[in-house]
Amino acid sequence: MRAELAGVLSSRYLSRAPTLVTFLSYVCEKHFRGETDQIKEYTIALEAFGRPDTFEPKRDPIVRVDANRLRLRLLKYYRNEGRNHAIKIWLPKGQYVPVFELCDQAQGDNGGAPLAIADRAVTPASASSPSQPAPVHESPGHPRPIAPLNGNRPNSRRGIPAPVYSLAGLMVLILSLSVLSVRWSGPPSSQADPSPLPVSSVPGLPGEEVRILCGNSASRYIDQVGRIWGGDRFFAGGRPFSTTVPISRAEDPAIWQTGREGDFSYDIPLNPDIYEVRLYFAEPILYGADQTEGGGETTRLFDLFVNGQPTLSIFDIIADAGGARTADIKVLTDVTPSADGALHLRLKPRKSQPILNAIEILPGIPGRIRPIQITTSSFPVYSTDRTLWGADRYFAGGRRVSYSERVTGSDSPQIYGSERFGNFTYCIPVAPGSYTARLHFREAYFGRDNLGKGGPGSRIFDVYCNGVILLKHFDVFVEAGGSDRALMKEFHGLEANAQGKLVFNFQPVTNYALVNAVEIIQEPAEQTTR
Repeated sequence: MRAELAGVLSSRYLSRAPTLVTFLSYVCEKHFRGETDQIKEYTIALEAFGRPDTFEPKRDPIVRVDANRLRLRLLKYYRNEGRNHAIKIWLPKGQYVPVFELCDQAQGDNGGAPLAIADRAVTPASASSPSQPAPVHESPGHPRPIAPLNGNRPNSRRGIPAPVYSLAGLMVLILSLSVLSVRWSGPPSSQADPSPLPVSSVPGLPGEEVRILCGNSASRYIDQVGRIWGGDRFFAGGRPFSTTVPISRAEDPAIWQTGREGDFSYDIPLNPDIYEVRLYFAEPILYGADQTEGGGETTRLFDLFVNGQPTLSIFDIIADAGGARTADIKVLTDVTPSADGALHLRLKPRKSQPILNAIEILPGIPGRIRPIQITTSSFPVYSTDRTLWGADRYFAGGRRVSYSERVTGSDSPQIYGSERFGNFTYCIPVAPGSYTARLHFREAYFGRDNLGKGGPGSRIFDVYCNGVILLKHFDVFVEAGGSDRALMKEFHGLEANAQGKLVFNFQPVTNYALVNAVEIIQEPAEQTTR
């Protein structure tokens, strides 16, 4: 569903209409989160378009107008390049809740419009096997709608009998629980797969992206920023564990809720290429200064070998992350599979047992990490040049707010639609090396007639990276030349700290600090000037 959404947003029918991209992204994200009861004209106007809370639909028809524009664009898309897609997205007339339709085969000459929903017999799952999806018997060739996760149904005024909606809703609920919505399908598996699937079977882009949730038996999981993960496989040894302890700096807590522990290894088949590997760790509950087991630093120590070569020696998660119950990601570059066509990861104990929560393998760039581009939005955003900016992550502290007023002075106004403000940090995992950082700002609150306040001096703050001052007594309004003006500050030669991180501190001086988007690009080895 997220992949289909990304395809629609990047298509020629929507990519050049930023307001429609915002509209569809917003309502689909609400659908994915099971918050379809919040998809209303008023909330769309406030949260997606940034209208003030005095918004009156009768006076400002922006939501209704853009909804009609969006319906026409979707219709054109599915009559053309999206004609044979397995999943199709619709915005039925008279409502704003998106409908996802799963199509078992191409729609033929129906012009891309959804076919009628056929009656289906649904056999409930056995109570003794909660992790197994219910069998579904259906007529071939017909699409099946995926209902909103909270059970709300599409508008019955479309002429489809209510019992059909009820049956479809039941079917969809079972499918959602087993595949898309509920993140875990059953208890973690404790046995290795005797016949590992080829890499093309792993969720993600075949042969290019592999994501594994260690210790988890779910076949598929889509995280909060749209990445597709597969369950645990390709391992030998160790045992699964799970926890419900909150993990700080975790944009998606589910990634850190399971893991593998012990003396274990992973042998992951890969196509010959260069990869970037990201390993996810967090010390969940056993060790820490305030835990019953006591301890803290030096309590859990282990070694990591990649293709037989020592890569992390006497690794201490708590020391590397800066505390227990804190997300920690280690980035490895220029990784290639061994001669046997597999990436071999081996974790061996030094003191207590190694743990690993997740493995992410991405196409690599020789000598450097992939560029990191994130906005402070709660969902991914496409900029005008069709670059996909990731949703907000790696942060601690602060709050998020969105604005509807269009920013000036930028070719990509989409990345300035929301901000994080307060006293906050971003701890961005990188590989050792030197980096260029681009911080994007706009003054969207002060500067207008805001209760008699605004203008120069209304907001002043400092920005540090790994303890080095980047911006001192920074005033966005003054630097940008007014409110709602895009401002980008670029810094070169930022060195990753010993833990492989760029830690940005945004510290208020007068009122709150803010940022709208962050870019991180690794520099060539010879580029050192800041």
